[in-house]
Amino acid sequence: MPIACINKRKTENILNPHGDKNLARLVFILLTLLVCLSACAPNSGIFAGGTWQSGGLQHLHIRALAVDPNNAQNIYAGDAQNGVLVSTDAGVHWSQRSAGLPLPTAIHNLAFDDVGKKLYAATDAGVFVSADAVQHWTAISGLPAGSYTALAFDLKKPQTIFVGTAHHGVFTSTNDGSAWSAAGGGLPAGIEINGLTFDSAQPQLWAATNMGVYRLNDAGSKWQALNNGLPVAIVVNTVLLASISGGDQGLLFAGTNHGFFRSQDAGVHWSMSQESLVGITVYAIMIDFNKVTTVYIGSSVGVLRSDDNGQDWGGVAGGLPKGQPVFALAFGASGYSQIYAAANDVYLYPGSSGGFDASRLVPLLLIAVFFYLLYRLAFRGRRQRREILKPERSIESLAPSNTSESPLKANAQGTIQNNDVHPVTPKSEVINEAEGSMDGREEDA
Repeated sequence: MPIACINKRKTENILNPHGDKNLARLVFILLTLLVCLSACAPNSGIFAGGTWQSGGLQHLHIRALAVDPNNAQNIYAGDAQNGVLVSTDAGVHWSQRSAGLPLPTAIHNLAFDDVGKKLYAATDAGVFVSADAVQHWTAISGLPAGSYTALAFDLKKPQTIFVGTAHHGVFTSTNDGSAWSAAGGGLPAGIEINGLTFDSAQPQLWAATNMGVYRLNDAGSKWQALNNGLPVAIVVNTVLLASISGGDQGLLFAGTNHGFFRSQDAGVHWSMSQESLVGITVYAIMIDFNKVTTVYIGSSVGVLRSDDNGQDWGGVAGGLPKGQPVFALAFGASGYSQIYAAANDVYLYPGSSGGFDASRLVPLLLIAVFFYLLYRLAFRGRRQRREILKPERSIESLAPSNTSESPLKANAQGTIQNNDVHPVTPKSEVINEAEGSMDGREEDA
């Protein structure tokens, strides 16, 4: 019958032995692709460290970081009491280099000069400089005694240095520290300088203070307060210009004790980010020079990152102790591929060597289980269909040999099939029957 032929063809397609093999190949290819993509993902693959890693300086109080511009493997850390520590292997091992520093003393800021030959340290005991890879430190004379908190350099005039103090305002030297003078006038009494940033393109000097944001257009002029939009009695810890790292002109960031603020008109007006950080203290701001819209902050809740110039914020990774503030940030290591965070240790992200992270395998294993279950369900469905179709095939195979029925079957084209599957036309069958009847009459006669 035509239906039997059609069912047979459908059965053969369903019972195709290559179907299961093709499904297994598809599952294997998809899993392999997922593993490759996960392994190759920068800073997030299974072969990349996915969390912050301790630098081995537990129980210290790191407040400042600096990276050698001539060798990013050399990382320098300033402690709140124990002077300066240095790592020459991108933060894996550390040693103390405080010869010449009056310990105990707090290191508030570390900064290299423009050519990267001298490292300066702003401390509670004055300003110190080292020109021999911090083997020895030398005190800079000509400055009043007191606590120094900030450093800045004019990149177009390498011998010009600015230093900020906790009680005496800002000083500048135009001869590599041989002589000093007050930088500008008009700063309020009792002002504390928390950070300095120099814009060599303008040129302008910006100061983050306990009384807001101030700007100096010329060393001989007066400081100008730029606090429109900032809360009253705000403490600004750091100010950073996006243009210094290749970002938008006129875009400024300010880290305060009331969160993160932005200005798009060179400090004339300030506003909070879209995602308010009002309950967070921001100590440090860093821009990713490979993607200038990405901003990192060191804060009272750890390290946060924004991918839209400081509007929305999210965490970077796990591994930092909860409730531990981060006071400084820096890029370093080969290709500046790692972030360093100063807390009660120096933390590295992503790991000191980007090693294997087994936790990254968990989502891959879940995906593998999902595909395996999908394969098993499909295979089980195929088996059930086989069981259903087996009786039909048995009847179909026995139908041609059934002698109780006529061996001649008509098809849709008017042909008849016998047991040998040879088509016979109806006319031939009538002639054969007529000849047989005639033979029988002759025998009777």
